[in-house]
Amino acid sequence: MAEDQNLQQWATATTAAVTVLAFVCVCLRVLSRLERKQKLWWDDWMIIFSMAWNLLVVGFIFAMIHTGMGIHATQLSDTQIILIAKYLVVAEILYVFNLVWTKLSILLMYYRIFHFPYFKKWAYAIGTFVILWVICITFLFIFICVPVQKLWYPSLPGHCISQVGTWIANATSTIATDLIILFLPLPQVWKLQLRLSEKVALTVAFGLGFFVIFASAYRFTVLFSYTALDSSYTLAPTVGWTAIEMSAGIVSACLPTIRPALQLCVRKLGIQRFMPALLRSRSGGLSSKTHPSQGVGDASVVDSTAGMIGGKRRSFYCLPDEEGDVGMGMGGMVGQQIRLDEVLRPKHDRGLTVTNIRGSRGVELGGGGDRGDGGEGDGDEVPLHGIRVQKDFRQDC
Repeated sequence: MAEDQNLQQWATATTAAVTVLAFVCVCLRVLSRLERKQKLWWDDWMIIFSMAWNLLVVGFIFAMIHTGMGIHATQLSDTQIILIAKYLVVAEILYVFNLVWTKLSILLMYYRIFHFPYFKKWAYAIGTFVILWVICITFLFIFICVPVQKLWYPSLPGHCISQVGTWIANATSTIATDLIILFLPLPQVWKLQLRLSEKVALTVAFGLGFFVIFASAYRFTVLFSYTALDSSYTLAPTVGWTAIEMSAGIVSACLPTIRPALQLCVRKLGIQRFMPALLRSRSGGLSSKTHPSQGVGDASVVDSTAGMIGGKRRSFYCLPDEEGDVGMGMGGMVGQQIRLDEVLRPKHDRGLTVTNIRGSRGVELGGGGDRGDGGEGDGDEVPLHGIRVQKDFRQDC
């Protein structure tokens, strides 16, 4: 058989390669959490679940290849073509759910890092949209033909909508949500109190998702090559790029988090001096206490998630939250938000602010958490020479 008449080898090699790459990235992400002595949080569990779901989709892809996908329909039996069509319906549904798990993992990672009100609203809105979208697209894929059997038995009475049209609608929604998720953290990154080089590095880290958009866009163009007259052969490029798109999403979600694992590998191999500063570390791991930041939730998580702040800095130095979000005037709304944060965010680095007032004899007079008045009556007895505010942090392990 001529090389250009069989796409099975290409589909098999492509699917296997990108799946292995995604699996390795997920393993490095977990290793990074262990290296930083951090517990896995919702975004980590979600990407692990997405990887397991990916393997399920890949199983159906290999089943389609084994049945004859990648070979011209004229060389297959009707039974093989029908079986490929049945596998395709199941694989399509699993594929769109896999994209949703990956998107939710990225949104949860953003939610853990950024504590800004508008950011939370966007995360809720995008998350709600992708969940509603996957429900709609699932029904669309299942009932693309009525009755469903007409999809693989065209002679049956009934009607069908355009299969390629549904694929295009799905691809358009996927690309749109990918773009929104990609650009969501970038404005806040450039507001951080970092050097320009660090801001650029963080932008690159979060911008790695552009490859997912490229994969989705290229897959969009491949969809037009499909034809029902030779479905088994023309389906192979679409399915191959589907595997690339799923794995690229998982890889992009993991890349900003795997720096500690790469540093560990570099240390173990003893090649630190040959590596760029990004992969060189000064210590063998993160201590039990981490340096907090002012505008983000888990500083150690941010450091490993961003993966781009080298040297002595181990956390973001972010602008404070928007005024009014923590103000007393918010009343019950603030309390409700705090309770929600306690539920959704990991219990790391709880802060306690201690204010000490120093008198003329150098004696620290005050010591109440968040009081700042030095005790009742002390300000009248001893001249006030200075106020020192100290914020201590502890981890809930």
